[in-house]
Amino acid sequence: MATEYVEQVAGAIIRQLKEGTAPWQKPWQPGERFMPYNPTTGNEYRGMNALWLMSRAESRGFGDARWMTFRQAQQQEARVRKGEKGTPIQFWKWQGLEPVRDADGQPVIDPDGQPVRREVRYERPRVWSAVVFNATQIDGLPPAPVRAVASAWERH
Repeated sequence: MATEYVEQVAGAIIRQLKEGTAPWQKPWQPGERFMPYNPTTGNEYRGMNALWLMSRAESRGFGDARWMTFRQAQQQEARVRKGEKGTPIQFWKWQGLEPVRDADGQPVIDPDGQPVRREVRYERPRVWSAVVFNATQIDGLPPAPVRAVASAWERH
């Protein structure tokens, strides 16, 4: 699955490069949010997901940088339009918080009764997928918030 995703993303970006329409060549305006982000979490997509979502937005004519899952749209009382196709993305997690265990394999508990956790680097990454939709594919979302435009002096 991970290999198919990488090939799909690479193929789409290579096609756009050959056509001269790479997603990072779009002339955006100062203050315009162009990097894909999730308005539910406030996080910007990074790495290959960012390139992939910018590529999809460019090829499908989406002018909105907001992307979210079907469930996240529902939580905002919005609806993905019937027949819309989502865009698959992948998250790779190389480390995480794991419970500390004692010699008997039982979780170690702190004085407040909470399990003690420590950061662990995984031997192999944990990969999971999601399907996201662009805000232009969703009905009932409020308009994207306007970002304050810094003065020319501050931008440069």
